[in-house]
Parts: sequence; structure tokens; C-alpha cells
Amino acid sequence: MRAIVLLAHSGHLDKSGTVHALGLGWTTSPTPTAQHVLIVFVEVQWSELGTSFPIRAELVDSDGNQVAHTEENVINARRHPVHPAGAPVTIPFIATIPPLKLSSGERYQWRVSIAGEMHEDWLAGFTVTAGDT
Repeated sequence: MRAIVLLAHSGHLDKSGTVHALGLGWTTSPTPTAQHVLIVFVEVQWSELGTSFPIRAELVDSDGNQVAHTEENVINARRHPVHPAGAPVTIPFIATIPPLKLSSGERYQWRVSIAGEMHEDWLAGFTVTAGDT
């Protein structure tokens, strides 16, 4: 299993499984942060199709302390008729994050865990700047 984690100012997942996002890939934010979305593309192997996986993200500061988290959700690994047999399938997931009051000058990371598994590259980080003036 692999995952790509991105931040966007806004976004949604449509019924066909396509992610629509604005302001994708930001890396700095004033405090408090604006509402934003965490986008995760999970690639599952053919052998994992038909399985459901719990997914959760936690926001940690530069010391590794948890400061926020998403509710646990579930992604369902399903095959669509267009996928060739044996090919991996990518499943998109989006979590809407409310505004957060964070410390200016601090670096934060959203770290994603899937089925209790977390990898060092399943994250999206950002630095907090001074608040809006």
C-alpha cells in the first residue's frame, strides 16, 4: 500500500471518485489556519480489493506532540470495470479540517495512518506564520 498526502485550501470528492481541489500544495499558513482539506490518494494492490481500511490523520508539532486529529473513517478498496486485472487501484480520500489556532513560527505535519500503519512519507507539512493583520 502507498499513499500520497496533499493539502489544499478547499476541495471535494465527486460521485465518480474524482478529487476537485483549489489552492493545492500550500506549505505556509497564518494562525489561525483557515478551514482546509487533507487529500489522500491510497494505492492498494489487486490482492487488497474487497477490503475496507480505517484511515485517520493526526496533526503533530515539531516535537511530535499531537495537536489535532481527524475522526477515523473507512476507505473501501473496490475494483471498477475499467481496471485491468492485477493492476493496483488508487482510492481518493478527503478530510475537511476546521480552522486551527496554532503557534506562529512552528512547523506542523499531518501524518496519515491506514489500517494502523503509518509511513514516514505519508505526511504533509506546513509552517505557521504570524496571524492575519
